[in-house]
Amino acid sequence: MDAATAPVTAGQPSMAAPSNTPSNTPPSSPAPAAPVMPVDPAQLDHTQDIRGHCGLSTGFADDQACLVPPKPNEGFQLHVGPKNYNDPAEVAKFIMKPGEESSECFTFRTTNTEKITYQTYVMSGRAGTHHIITQTFSGNLPEDSWGNCGGVESLDFSDLNNIPMQNGYLPTATKAYMPRGKVAPEYAHVGRVIEAKTLVQSDMHYYNFTDKDILREYWMNVYYPAPEQKITDYADVLVGFGGTGWSAMPIEPGTDMIYKYECPFTGDGNLLNLYGHYHAHGRRFTSSIKRAGGQIEKIFEMYDYRDPAVYDYNSVTQNPLFSATAAGAVSGPVAIKNGDILQWECHIINDGTVGLAFTNEVNTGEMCNIWGFTIGNTPFQCFLQ
Repeated sequence: MDAATAPVTAGQPSMAAPSNTPSNTPPSSPAPAAPVMPVDPAQLDHTQDIRGHCGLSTGFADDQACLVPPKPNEGFQLHVGPKNYNDPAEVAKFIMKPGEESSECFTFRTTNTEKITYQTYVMSGRAGTHHIITQTFSGNLPEDSWGNCGGVESLDFSDLNNIPMQNGYLPTATKAYMPRGKVAPEYAHVGRVIEAKTLVQSDMHYYNFTDKDILREYWMNVYYPAPEQKITDYADVLVGFGGTGWSAMPIEPGTDMIYKYECPFTGDGNLLNLYGHYHAHGRRFTSSIKRAGGQIEKIFEMYDYRDPAVYDYNSVTQNPLFSATAAGAVSGPVAIKNGDILQWECHIINDGTVGLAFTNEVNTGEMCNIWGFTIGNTPFQCFLQ
């Protein structure tokens, strides 16, 4: 992910929120801006939208989501999906039938044979993608297969040295298309590492509310720093889960409430970016930083679960201004001081007929989660009821 840092200007809270009725349309990314024709990968400008140039014709929706991989000296590609579209058994592993919804983990190993450092990425999934959370593990898990996240069903306690342990994250997607960001000059020295042949689980939440089969499939390109760029610092993932207690006490039908969460930062650093995550009954997601002196600075807000906002905080990114109806964020670098508190809240209206538990069902479950990247401070992980 690309970077960010420094003071922010506090925004005024938006009290109004637009209607956001749950939709039966699977999420998909905006169509590529340019005509989609197969081209020599060497001719593509990977700083632009490169979707749709693979020449796929599978018969499934959203072939244009495919990404051409980077040149070998510029990056590499991770792909979850059929290795051979002409092999019915291989394709069948990734088919989702009409009316189905699931959040399963697909386990695989990265293709890099030595440790690599990357700075930017682009991620593209087919229609039906809700989120993709990609975690790294030590130990062993069954590879090239679907299963429960963490591989609990396949643990072999007779070999404790190979018990899988989650030890990091790769880039995460909160929607079908996550465009490549820019490297700000103040973060030109910041990178992230992928060890050789890393064991990976992609938590892939997909739903198919159409009348045709779809494929659970995504492509992710990661890009190396420029050859002349020296990397001296490494970004850490920020994870905040809110609403975990809803699994035991679901949000009852008729509830209209703002759920608030907060956790402190440890150490000085910088916030590189943020993205919020909730489901179809969410009306507004807001995040702020509460400074040691008590002042509260709003830094992030969104209203539409179907188009989750992702904002970088740096000197080259101009984020949209806050409004009462559309997503927005502060612009410029955002500094973190030891003891600052990250706050986030979700306005949830359960206008359905069932309680909303902390689950991955889009229309019958809810979450209030925040993700991002930081640098300098102690890694931020917070799980709240």
